[in-house]
Amino acid sequence: MKTISYLPSKDELLLKLRSTKGKTARKYGRFKLWWDEDGNICALDIIQFMDELEEFNTIQLGGIWKGIRISSEDIKEARQELLKKLEEK
Repeated sequence: MKTISYLPSKDELLLKLRSTKGKTARKYGRFKLWWDEDGNICALDIIQFMDELEEFNTIQLGGIWKGIRISSEDIKEARQELLKKLEEK
């Protein structure tokens, strides 16, 4: 369940490594952390993400990308499609 998503309306970057259901979260400045009973981090939320990155000439995604989440399966499928196209050439 590893996902990373950016929510432009809230300017938050959320990295989920495993389920956060029933887990408590703590806020530390611009960061919000979820962890399990063994101390393993389940998720990390960075608030005001783009505000801090302005110096790197980044832009906020919007339009058709707003609210889109890209999972590892999406990346694997895209890789496979690219490999097929390369084999055809």
